[in-house]
Amino acid sequence: MAPHRKWVQAEDVILVDILTELALDGKWKSHTGFKSGYLKVIEQKLAEKLPTAGLNTTNIDSRIKTLKKHSMEINEMLNAGSDFEWDYVNHKLVCEKNLFDTWAKVIF
Repeated sequence: MAPHRKWVQAEDVILVDILTELALDGKWKSHTGFKSGYLKVIEQKLAEKLPTAGLNTTNIDSRIKTLKKHSMEINEMLNAGSDFEWDYVNHKLVCEKNLFDTWAKVIF
């Protein structure tokens, strides 16, 4: 098992850009998700853009799962009602702190 690795925001941005690129490329996307071998392609693209990061397919797969979990939680909050809003300029969730604290207590 690979050791835990902390990702920085710049790496996340590049990873999401690469995932978007692959999703738009009909060669890598199917109706059930990404086709076999996509992690290796992401690893190669990340190595080109971040040559000193040393990211491997295990790191990438783990980060994709984490990002997917976070996006599902944000989507759930946004669907819960109008008290949660998405700030498209700053790319973040906006709500009152006490509302978020209450939500977090229920989830965690």
